[in-house]
Amino acid sequence: MPKATKPVAVIILSPPRPEALDLCLASLYQQTFGDFEVLLADRSLDDRHDAVLELHKRHLGERLRHIHAPGEPVSNGRVLNAAIASTDAEYLVFFGGNCISHPGFIEAHVEKADYGFFAYGECLALDGALTAEVNAGTIADARMFDDKWLEVISPDWVKQHLQRGPLAMVREWLQRDTPGQRYWSSDSSSCFRADAEVINGYDMQVAEAQQQRDFANRLQNSGLEPLRTAVAGNVLRLQEAEGAAPADLQGSAPTALAPAGDMRARSGLKELLAGIRKPAKIP
Repeated sequence: MPKATKPVAVIILSPPRPEALDLCLASLYQQTFGDFEVLLADRSLDDRHDAVLELHKRHLGERLRHIHAPGEPVSNGRVLNAAIASTDAEYLVFFGGNCISHPGFIEAHVEKADYGFFAYGECLALDGALTAEVNAGTIADARMFDDKWLEVISPDWVKQHLQRGPLAMVREWLQRDTPGQRYWSSDSSSCFRADAEVINGYDMQVAEAQQQRDFANRLQNSGLEPLRTAVAGNVLRLQEAEGAAPADLQGSAPTALAPAGDMRARSGLKELLAGIRKPAKIP
């Protein structure tokens, strides 16, 4: 990462369940890179996450901030834009609220930070057996990132993800680079805040299920190239509870990936901030 930068902001998109957020935040305690703040981009319309945040403020202190998005409809893009607008950190690391991070997660993204690029990691979805084993103890001693321990708990998962899947050639998967998807994911991606501002953040008019792809396309249309992180920049996603709501498919199509194509969101950071600053109507 270029020297003399401001601290990093880790932006976490809130999960449906506070229990998942509890584990997600616990996985940030032992990060090898320590100069960061944590912003919870909360899309819930109630106080379900308040108790969890109060608990983790005992460890993270004032570095942990709770971000709500003004206006409607509430969407992932809207709350992520609100988080981007609320920080002056030079570098943004996006992390899923239902994911577990390796102790070297932030460092892996920071090490890839370079002007003209954005970074991305891979997200591996845990099965039910492994999700059931995620707790403060298995996070604290990084057992969740030990392939031998994973194999004891769920040999089928290891065969699928660490032998026959994308990591087929990797046994010591925490020490080597891995194949990944060449598009943005709020579970494990990072960029300079200035680059997010150039493309006007997330497009709130794009269908929510397509907002990540749209963001990546516009970053690339603006001239940036994707860089894969080291394996520590990958994350483990907890299994969703049964009956989880499907992603919202309403909205317009994502921007096409094209050299010198459209790069600014039609309804993004600028429009969100303009809505906040509008004077109140006098009755």
